[in-house]
Amino acid sequence: MDAPRPGFGFLIRLVMLLAVAATVLELLPAQAAPGDVVEQIIAQVNDRIVVLSEYKKSLQTLREDLQQSGVSGLDLEGRFREQSKDALRDLIDHELLVQKAAELGLNADTDVVKRLDEIRRNMKLPSMEALEEAVAKQGLVYEDFKQNIRDNILTQWVIQREVGSHVQVTPAEIKAYYDQHQKELEQPAGVTLQEILISTEGKPAEELTALRQKAEEVLAKAQKGDDFSELARQNSDDASASNGGEVGFFEKGSLSPELEAAIAPLQKGQISDIIETKYGLMILKLVSRTQAGVPPLSEAESKINEKLYLERIQPALRQYLTQLRQESYISIKPGYVDSGEAPKQASNR
Repeated sequence: MDAPRPGFGFLIRLVMLLAVAATVLELLPAQAAPGDVVEQIIAQVNDRIVVLSEYKKSLQTLREDLQQSGVSGLDLEGRFREQSKDALRDLIDHELLVQKAAELGLNADTDVVKRLDEIRRNMKLPSMEALEEAVAKQGLVYEDFKQNIRDNILTQWVIQREVGSHVQVTPAEIKAYYDQHQKELEQPAGVTLQEILISTEGKPAEELTALRQKAEEVLAKAQKGDDFSELARQNSDDASASNGGEVGFFEKGSLSPELEAAIAPLQKGQISDIIETKYGLMILKLVSRTQAGVPPLSEAESKINEKLYLERIQPALRQYLTQLRQESYISIKPGYVDSGEAPKQASNR
């Protein structure tokens, strides 16, 4: 029996590590009006270009991501300096993968519509027109926003088809890793949860009855078998709503006493009653419960497979991107460096 393969969501996370793309693509005007500043081209990738504003945006995004992860001071500057060396490489990687998708005849139109609707639902907007308005209020061009989503889907597909499908992790390799890394696999006792929160914080007393009724209706749907993630997206007031109510793993004893008591009798997949908290009315779903110590192989298998798969697909993807570079025309403006440059390939040809 083959080892389980990481899901499509895993490949999405991988793409996020490899492509530093702006939220919205910066596009050159077809013709510059008098007095306009024409974008500076810093790289050409076949018939596409990379402009300076894209490069600066990728550097800004990198710095913001490091800051949001808690890095600061000299450590921030050091890590930014090191990782920024690959900023142009990542933009070129992105272009190469999008162009390969066109060569393969891949079409993501249907998936773009689904992704946009998912974004709309996560933002709790009533229509796609409302989403367009929300995008415009952020100073973004909606068509560019859609194009960026399309390009990211296409790059995911190319990686899955051209690289991921050739990377194998066997059951024997998973078993060997399990036997050799027992200490690393140890885990504390705890639970993984999903949450729906109907906020009552700061609400006037006359609204509380309606909020209680809403919580009871949501609970009834969850108990009937409606998708908990979708219920969270549509009804939860917590920040986790956009992620389907996923709030992650909690060690035993780390939750408040009322929450610990509410989840104590639950089995995997079961849903709590409404829990009154200072933040509001909460409904919890027990995704999994772990015991302290080394989990059995059947439970650790998926995690080990993903770890080994990631270790193998990263160099395999870099090799694939090097091959695409060798088959492409790439020209780099003097003063800029493509750290993924193919061997024996001149920066300017």
